[in-house]
Amino acid sequence: MKEETKKLFRQVGYASTIGLTVAFSIVIGAGLGFWLSGVFGLPILFPVFLVLGGVAAYRNYGRLMKKIRKDE
Repeated sequence: MKEETKKLFRQVGYASTIGLTVAFSIVIGAGLGFWLSGVFGLPILFPVFLVLGGVAAYRNYGRLMKKIRKDE
């Protein structure tokens, strides 16, 4: 396989990973916060974990972009 084709497939893989990583980070944070809010009866846990999920998503996005730049 040509090097250009390998590079294209790698970039398509990274692009599909970005969306999944961001979505899963936020959903997992929100789900964990919702569950903990129910367990402990503290409604503040949901927004806290939702924000933490967003921070994790941003961090994962930054790592992935760094990896993409390195591969170019």
